[in-house]
Amino acid sequence: MKIISLQVKNNFLGWDFNEIKFSSNLILLVGISGAGKTQILRAIIDLRHIANGKAINGFEWEIIFSTVDGTEFVWEGSFATVEKNQLNFDDAEKENQDDKEKPSLIYEKLSSKDEILSERNQEEIKFRNSPMPKLSSHQSIIYIFKEEPIIKKAFDALNKIEYRDHTRHGGFPLRIQEKSLHSLKSKYKTLESIVNSDEDIRTKLYLTYENKLDIFDKIKLTFIEIFPQVENIKIEPLETDDVLKKISDNVPVIYIKQKAVHKWIREDRMSSGMLRTIIHISEIFLANEGSVILIDEFENSLGINCIDILTDDLIHENKTLQFIATSHHPYIINNIPYEYWKIVTRQGGHISICNASDYHLGKSKQDAFIQLTRILEQQS
Repeated sequence: MKIISLQVKNNFLGWDFNEIKFSSNLILLVGISGAGKTQILRAIIDLRHIANGKAINGFEWEIIFSTVDGTEFVWEGSFATVEKNQLNFDDAEKENQDDKEKPSLIYEKLSSKDEILSERNQEEIKFRNSPMPKLSSHQSIIYIFKEEPIIKKAFDALNKIEYRDHTRHGGFPLRIQEKSLHSLKSKYKTLESIVNSDEDIRTKLYLTYENKLDIFDKIKLTFIEIFPQVENIKIEPLETDDVLKKISDNVPVIYIKQKAVHKWIREDRMSSGMLRTIIHISEIFLANEGSVILIDEFENSLGINCIDILTDDLIHENKTLQFIATSHHPYIINNIPYEYWKIVTRQGGHISICNASDYHLGKSKQDAFIQLTRILEQQS
């Protein structure tokens, strides 16, 4: 999936942003703290929640996106606004919500190739122009008709949106696999099968290591280029005593070997920047085709010494992925070409997003950065 354009308004919370056009597979949202960068990312993840049957109070949207095979969809809709007084931190994640509390969809439409696939208003739902029996007023048409082949394409694409929030959670927690790593190794032997699997990135990395695939060496060499003090990487089941052996055998753990250091360093003893860099390099090479990866606070995600190499890989290596990140860190902004910037500013509840070219920034990296700094200073 690739997001082509997006426009969102939250009538319940009282904010909106104008249409954003995403012209590349790497987008860096830059702006001061509080400008609305994180809200944009959360609006994108909210669309995945809506595609999975969640109702979001007062949420109104229009998104154009394409699938890996080039099928383009236009999806728009609006939920009613239900005034609430109680604290509710995340409507989209709230399970077992009573139907009386859920906002209904006022309208919704899904189109592809100038054909309206499905649309609704408060009176009826149509699928390919045929009226449907009464269906849930709280669930999106993408969720309701997700078993229909053409709708399933859109449903599957929206489920490839992934959110990395490094402002809230540190590191990448270990995940215990339901199946043994040994059985997964037998199941996934080729790069194609590993990439297209539903396994997490850490497990995919383990499978490329165990199956001695060339892509693992490419990931390793990219990492060593960033951290030249490292000479080797391995991924193995967690070593524990016999009591926990059955569990630990299903947990892939990353180890690095540094030059002139006798022992291997386990991931919980390496720097967070190193670990995150391994994970992000692995995502570039091993994420499912069409993934949209959202990264909040790019500076908390990676060491600044790896931005240049990772940016180059993001642009050139996996053209089916789309990375959308936020940052207000000067080094990161200055080291990502300004054609990938989206400058985020705010006036009250309205969030504006502009290209660097809209401000006629200087052609040199230094001139563009200095002018950006002045623009952002006016917002602070």
